[in-house]
Amino acid sequence: MPRNRRNTRRIRSIKEVLTTKTFLTIVGILLLVITTCIVINSYKQYQDKQLLAKQKQEIEKQSEEIFSQINDSIAQTNQNISESDVIIQMSAVGDILCSGAMLEDAYNDATNSYNFSHMFRNVAGFIDDADIIMGTMETGIIEGEYNDKKAPIEFAKAVKDSGVNLVTIAHNHSLDNGVTGIQETKDNLEELGFSVVGDKLETSNAVLIKEVKNTKIAFLTYTCFLDEEKAKTQEEKNCINMYSEEQAKSDIEYAKENGAEFICVLIHWGDAISENVSNEQKEIADFLVENDVDMILGAHPSVVQPMEVRQNEDGKNVFIAYSIGTYISTLSSEEARTELVLNIELRKNGKDGTVSLNKVDYTPIYMLDNGEEAENRFELIDMKSTATAYAEGNTTAITRETYDKLVSALNRLNEILT
Repeated sequence: MPRNRRNTRRIRSIKEVLTTKTFLTIVGILLLVITTCIVINSYKQYQDKQLLAKQKQEIEKQSEEIFSQINDSIAQTNQNISESDVIIQMSAVGDILCSGAMLEDAYNDATNSYNFSHMFRNVAGFIDDADIIMGTMETGIIEGEYNDKKAPIEFAKAVKDSGVNLVTIAHNHSLDNGVTGIQETKDNLEELGFSVVGDKLETSNAVLIKEVKNTKIAFLTYTCFLDEEKAKTQEEKNCINMYSEEQAKSDIEYAKENGAEFICVLIHWGDAISENVSNEQKEIADFLVENDVDMILGAHPSVVQPMEVRQNEDGKNVFIAYSIGTYISTLSSEEARTELVLNIELRKNGKDGTVSLNKVDYTPIYMLDNGEEAENRFELIDMKSTATAYAEGNTTAITRETYDKLVSALNRLNEILT
C-alpha cells in the first residue's frame, strides 16, 4: 500500500509538470505567433504606406504630363502674345444620361418629387468659372412616365446647376421619343437657361453662334447615326442634324458668313465602349480640319479616347478630342465610369483679333456607386483629389477597393491621353 501511494504521488507530479510544461509551451507558441503576426502586419502596413506614397507621386506626375505634349505644340505656334489679349475659358463634358437606377436614387416617396443635386455636388465647382460649358444631353426631358429615355426636368436643372450651360441634342437617341420629344426637350432646356444646338426644328441649319467677350464662337453639332435609323421617316430625320460632308460644309460656310471667329464641332460618332478611334472618326476629322474648323469634341463611345492637336493648311492649331466619355451615367464598365471634365483656354489676340487655342487640361472624375442601401447611391467624385486624400491617410470617404479602382482608372487615362 505505501508503495502504491508513492507511485500515485509520482504520477500526479509528472502530470502536473507535464501540464505546466504544456501550458507554457502553448503560451510561448501563441506569443510567438502573435508577435510574428504583429511584425508581418506592421511590415505590410509599412509596405502599403510606401505603395500609397509612390502612387500619390505617380498621380501628381501624371496630371503634369498628360497634356504637356499638346500644350508644347500649342505654345510653339502661339508666339505673338500681348497684354491686350483676351482669354476665353471653355469646359466640355461628355454624354449626360439618366438611368432608371438614377431615377430611383433621386426619388423622394414622401414628397413625390425628384432631387438629383447630390450626384453633382462634388464636381460642380470644377466648371462654374468657365464662360461656356458644353455637353451632350442624351436624355429626353419630357413629362410622363420616366425611364432610361425620359427624365424629369429636375434632372436637367441639376445638370444646369452643376455649371453646364450649352447642350447638343444631336445624338443616336434623338428620335427615341419622336419629333414631339425633341421639341419638348428643347423647350424645357431653354426654359432652364440652356443654349441648345443640334436640332433643325425651325431652321435649315444647326449652327449656334454665341458672343463671348466680344468674340463670336460658332457651335456646329451632328450625329452620325440614330438608333433604329431605318425605321425613321425622312421627315423625322430632317428634324435633327445628321452628319454629311455636304451639311458640314454648308454649316461652316454659314458660320463664317455670320462672323464666326472660332468654329467648334460637337459630334456623336465612334464605337460604343471602345477606347480606339475608328477609321470613320479619322476620316470625318480629316474633312473637318481641311474645311477650317478649330475644335472637334466627340461623344458617344461612353469612354475616353485619345486627343491630339493638328495644324491645318494655314498652320493654325486644331484640337481634337475623339471622345470625352460620359458626364453622368450608370454604365457598369469601369471604362465608362472613368470620365473627365475637359478645360480649354482660347486666346484672342489683342492686336490682330485672331482667336487660337491656348491651353488644354482636364479634371478626371468618376461615377461612384455607394450601393442600393445608401441614402445617396450615385455621386460624381474628383478622382485625383479623392485618391490623393486616401493615400495621405483619409480613409473615411472611400474604401480601399474604390481607391484601387481610382488608381487603375487614372493609369488608364494616362495611357490613353499620353
